[in-house]
Formats: sequence, C-alpha cells, structure tokens
Amino acid sequence: MKIFSGNNLYAAIGGLLVSISLNALADETVSLQVKEDETQLTRRFALRESVEAPFEYALSTGYRTDKLSWSIAEGGVDVASEVAWNNTAIAQLRAAGRLNIGGDWLVRGIYSTGSVQSGSNRDSDYAGSGRTQEFSRSENKSGGAVRDASIALGRKFHLFDLASGGALYLVPLAGMSIHQQNLTMYDGHQSIPFDSALPGLNNTYDTQWKGPWIGVDAWLRQGENVWLNASMEYHRADYSAEANWNLRADLAHPVSFRHVAQGHGLLFTLGAAYQFSKNFLTNVAVEHQQWNTRTGYDETHFSYGTTNYYTLNPVSWGSSSLSVGVVYRF
Repeated sequence: MKIFSGNNLYAAIGGLLVSISLNALADETVSLQVKEDETQLTRRFALRESVEAPFEYALSTGYRTDKLSWSIAEGGVDVASEVAWNNTAIAQLRAAGRLNIGGDWLVRGIYSTGSVQSGSNRDSDYAGSGRTQEFSRSENKSGGAVRDASIALGRKFHLFDLASGGALYLVPLAGMSIHQQNLTMYDGHQSIPFDSALPGLNNTYDTQWKGPWIGVDAWLRQGENVWLNASMEYHRADYSAEANWNLRADLAHPVSFRHVAQGHGLLFTLGAAYQFSKNFLTNVAVEHQQWNTRTGYDETHFSYGTTNYYTLNPVSWGSSSLSVGVVYRF
C-alpha cells in the first residue's frame, strides 16, 4: 500500500481545487456566451418583428406651404398673362398604411387632405415681352383645398446590422400618384391701371398632377427604440387644370379655360420615429417637393361660343411640409 506524505497530500488537494475552479470558469464562460447569443437572437427577432409587422397604420397632422405659378404666351408676347399663388399656408391631415406581403414585399399607400388657411395671389397682364408694359394687375387673397394620394409596391432589402443592435433596410418602390389643388382667388384689389376693389371676385383654378413614379425608402434603426428614415421619389405627371374667371363677362362659365401639359416632380422626405411600446411609435417628418411642366397649351372658351388656343408656358409648383403623428403596428 502506497502511503501519501503530507506534501503529496497537499499537492493532490491543490490540483483538485484548481481543476474544479477551471471547470467552473469554463462552465460560466459557456453560460455567458449562451446568454449573449440568446440576447442577440432576441434583439434580432424583435428587430425583424418591428420591420415585418403585417400591417402598419400612421396618422399625422402638419403645416404645409405651397406656391404655384403659370403663364401663357400670346401674339408674340412671351408672357402675356401670368398668375401666381404665393405663401399658401395649408393645414394638412395625412393617413398612411403599409402592408407586408410574402416576407420581403410590401404595399405602401398614402392619402392626405388639406385646407388653405391663408395666402396671396397676383394676376398680371402684359403687352410687351419680358414682362414689360404691364396694363393690368390684381392682388388677391387665396383659399381652397388640396388632396394627394399615392400607392406603391416595393421590396425590402436588409443591407447590414449595426453594432448597436440596429439595422439598415433599403426599399426600391414603383407606384402611381395623383395630386390635386383647388385654388381660389377672392377679396380682390385692382392696382393697375387704377386702384379699386374687385367686389364679388371668386375665381377658381383646379389642378391635377397624376402619373407613375419610382423611388426608394431607407430605414435605419438606431438602438432599441429610434428609427430614422429617408425617401426620394421621381414622378412623371400628366398636368391638367380647369379655371373659372367669374368676373370676366367675355369668358364662358363654369369653364373659362383649360390647361394641359406634361411634367415631372421630385419628392424628398426625412423623418424620425421613437418606439415607446411594442405596437406604437411617434414620428416627425419634413417633406419637400418640386414639380414642373414642359410647354403645353391653353384652351380658352369665350362666352360668344368660340375657343382659342394659346401657348402655356412651363407651370411650376413647389411645396414644403412639417408633420407629427403616431404609428400603430400590428
């Protein structure tokens, strides 16, 4: 029988304790790794669920400013008549929805409506080219309403994950849109050729921009609760408008003239959202859009039954808005 000495016994016990410690440390490392993997997996599932919730509905309200101008050429005068709406302040309400289909595909729809709160209008006529020999000018208040609708189909691409637990997504889109403005001129004041009021002024100018568009949305999630988004859209547009110049006895009513042209538009949006619960977010967005047409034609109807055609110079419409709202995902 082998007899252990005191030193040998102490060495054996020390080795056993070291072995136990190393095994415990290894087990703890494995446990921590498992927990970390589980945490990352939980975050990934939460991120995927927030991006791929079957349906998302958003409602927002905001403030929008528009400007719209058009002019016609006649009898060798490049700008014979010009009308512009400036500083058109609009209170706007917007509803948007997003439906995820088939994992990576989505349908995005937007509808907004707004009421003109204030604005100014100027209507000028010229006898000479280069806006010279102005022989008539009225300065008026403006009112009316606006409506916008858009629908698009897109596909989500997950570009990469962030170290903070977020991710970047890109969504190419193709769709159709329609934008309408029903603008009015009232409370008129004639300043050229003489100074006087224009009682009963109630001119209307109803526009429509419609056509296909392509664009891209980008979503960036920062951390657990913050979303940043940006979008860009390029639109092709069929432009049309109908007007009723109610004080002009020489023009037909209710359609005094029509405008037709082809155009295009660019729309840019930047936004941020904060997710304060599993299903709800609050968001803020700024948007700018610029639309222009090529040369078109003016079809003027006279009260005595004839119709004349004139050159419609390029029409310009610009719009900027700021909105805040809430998003519900389910």
